[in-house]
Amino acid sequence: MLVLTSACETSTDSIFGVGGGGGVVTQAQVAGDWSFTLTKTGTLPCTGGALVDGQVITTHIDIGTDGTLNATTSSWENPPSTLVRPLSGAVRLTDGVSDLILSSSSASGSAMELRGTIGSNSTFSGTITDPAAGFTPVFGSGGCEYAASGTKG
Repeated sequence: MLVLTSACETSTDSIFGVGGGGGVVTQAQVAGDWSFTLTKTGTLPCTGGALVDGQVITTHIDIGTDGTLNATTSSWENPPSTLVRPLSGAVRLTDGVSDLILSSSSASGSAMELRGTIGSNSTFSGTITDPAAGFTPVFGSGGCEYAASGTKG
């Protein structure tokens, strides 16, 4: 018996370089205050002042109807510090795939990248990489990657 099969490419690769997400999310489900709990992954050396496991990063996300963050009113903090820092990037509303840049300060060459998926249930799953590609680290002297789980509220 001879069986023939064929397939068509139907992938939905993201412009962000991440595969499919978790389903449609609305602007209202993404906008607001988020907390992200970090755990080192071991992918990068995490030397010289990297964040500790269990550290929580907080963000305020203002997002347009096209999924782009309003960089003027979006921000992040590293408690207990109350220093408000710039946040930019986008969330693809068709599936929640997110790519956000957490800058050290305005016009700084230091930034982290938060990539993953926001779900319609107000949760996030992904990673934070410090530094983001093309930037220097925000924390420490070497690169570090963290698993990031987030909740809105």
